[in-house]
Amino acid sequence: MMAAKRLLEVESKFLFKPSLVATLQANQGKPAFTRLEALSTHSFTDTYYDHQDILSNNGIWLRQRKDKVSTTLEAKVRISGNFTRSTFDEITDRKSILELIRPYFHHLKPEMEDFGLDLLAAFTTTRQEFRADDKFAIVLDYTDFGHSVGEVEIMAEDEAKAHQDIDGFMARYPWFFMKGKAVGKLEAYFRAKITGDSSLRGQLIEGTV
Repeated sequence: MMAAKRLLEVESKFLFKPSLVATLQANQGKPAFTRLEALSTHSFTDTYYDHQDILSNNGIWLRQRKDKVSTTLEAKVRISGNFTRSTFDEITDRKSILELIRPYFHHLKPEMEDFGLDLLAAFTTTRQEFRADDKFAIVLDYTDFGHSVGEVEIMAEDEAKAHQDIDGFMARYPWFFMKGKAVGKLEAYFRAKITGDSSLRGQLIEGTV
């Protein structure tokens, strides 16, 4: 019996105008979505860990996400993609995370919550989530340092088809999904915190959430 394929998180970032969010919520854009469901609005704090950018250089982002209900350690592993179009595998089992990152470090501390790594970044995000056309998750993120960015996401086995589906979906509603380079939260965080040329840091964290 063949094992089921692992579902991957396939996503595209996008720019949006906050002034159009009310139109989105009322589904009064032209054209309107075939179906739109508002799911939730909630806040969480992400704390990222690394050491000398070793994980991020290898397409891995280790973070602790804390909300009012739970605290979860996650490793996001970039499978493919670029700044705006990415595919990730998400790992939340602590043992599996340790096995993933152990080869990159000589002196991990498994007994510590952060494995003894350095704090890379920490910020709070308020997120609005919608489900559109019975398939696509629309996520609108607003950070506590003043940055906003959107994502369209689906969970899929077929990465190429998923990206095609997302591209077609976003092309149907150009009034909301603006063209242009969307800046991810981590890149925006370092732009806000680091003075001078942050281009290197931006390259290291391309494709992150």
